[in-house]
Amino acid sequence: MTILNAMKTRRFWMRVLAGLVGFLFLILLMDQVVMPWYTKHGQEMELPEVTGKPLQEAVELLKQHGLRPVIKDSTYDSRYPAGYVVQQRPQAYATVKEGRRVYLVVSIGEKPQFMPSLIGSTPQDAQFRLRDLGLEVNQIIYEFSDLYPRGVVINQSIPPGEQVHRNQKVNLTVSLGPVPSSQVMPNLVGKLFLNAQKELEVLGIPIRKVRYVLRKNLVPNTVVAQSVPPGTPLDKVKSVDLKVSIDQLPEESSSKAPADSTQP
Repeated sequence: MTILNAMKTRRFWMRVLAGLVGFLFLILLMDQVVMPWYTKHGQEMELPEVTGKPLQEAVELLKQHGLRPVIKDSTYDSRYPAGYVVQQRPQAYATVKEGRRVYLVVSIGEKPQFMPSLIGSTPQDAQFRLRDLGLEVNQIIYEFSDLYPRGVVINQSIPPGEQVHRNQKVNLTVSLGPVPSSQVMPNLVGKLFLNAQKELEVLGIPIRKVRYVLRKNLVPNTVVAQSVPPGTPLDKVKSVDLKVSIDQLPEESSSKAPADSTQP
């Protein structure tokens, strides 16, 4: 009986040992073969950058890396022409595995914009509105007008409602007010220097000299004095000198104020 029991016990432990070995082998098989195959271990890669590329080129590049491009959406975009990739998910250079879906957003071009009506606006307001549309003021022209008050836009080189594109340039015409009823020197004091300059150009009066004076209580570049009195017949005027305000002295002359730099 003793020998028989010993043999049974030995067979039992052999079966236990064989089970343990088989279990360990199964674990190693799962860890080293099955799981790597299932998760495609060792096939990770860095996702290429396709933003900014034409869609067809982006699709081919992703497929070459074993990835699956999916067009998720399209959108207006001023940075890229129509048909270019503007966004990708996951982001470029992320670590991904072969077969991963890569979602793409494609540009349909710049959103159409239309020229607003600037007539009646001040030049400053017109420039702000143009800037919001990505447009630029190319030139400001000044003309007399009996229909519009001084200092407002009376004409624009691109008509309202016309489609425009970013960085397109626009010319504006600004009113100088009604045409002078008599040919005499106008009163320029209190006007901005640019407006006074344009008015003198229309009247054919050259500016001989401009002197800048410190006037902190005035808007910079305001005319504070003119050498020819208002009302002087234009046939007696050959040129005019102007004094124009500034709100601070130039750095090089700040330690020594000019004669006209004192405030009134």
